[in-house]
Amino acid sequence: MSTKDKAKWDNKYGTPEYITGKEPVEWLKTNADILTGNGSALDIASGEGRNAVFAAAKGYKTLAVDVSANGLKKAHALADEKGVAIETCLVDLDSWVIERNAYDLILCFNFLDRRIFPAMKNALRLGGLIFYETFTVDYLKHSSFRREWVLEHNELLDAFSELRILSYREIDTNEKACASLIALKENDS
Repeated sequence: MSTKDKAKWDNKYGTPEYITGKEPVEWLKTNADILTGNGSALDIASGEGRNAVFAAAKGYKTLAVDVSANGLKKAHALADEKGVAIETCLVDLDSWVIERNAYDLILCFNFLDRRIFPAMKNALRLGGLIFYETFTVDYLKHSSFRREWVLEHNELLDAFSELRILSYREIDTNEKACASLIALKENDS
């Protein structure tokens, strides 16, 4: 992410209110029954930290990474409010190296950088889960997003096909058009 991106997100998260709320995304909350709470979690592009805080509340040692210092500051405040601890790291996802075989849970919501798909899979330990949800091409009907910022149909399925897909959906409503995936790493292939 460029300095321009950092400034954009710092400005966006620079308000006292939580722009996306304090509750985790619905996809994570609805499927929380499969979370073991054991091990380490990584929340990529965590923003204000609502999903990282949720993972920590479930028992994971959680690292939230984002380009925005303001977002991460709010993530810490939310963790304090909820009585959990999280670690944060200010990173440029264009150059940050995700540690291999380090996480039992990886979360990524409303963010797309296809270049990190392989690193996400390599960072996941055997038995680990990926929860991923972001916008699809159908979202272009509802927004001014650029096409490169959205997934093609079934792209998320294809990108994580060597993992066991536990749940997948694509929805297109007036409020939301996204693909959602939960995948399990069963082997090191």
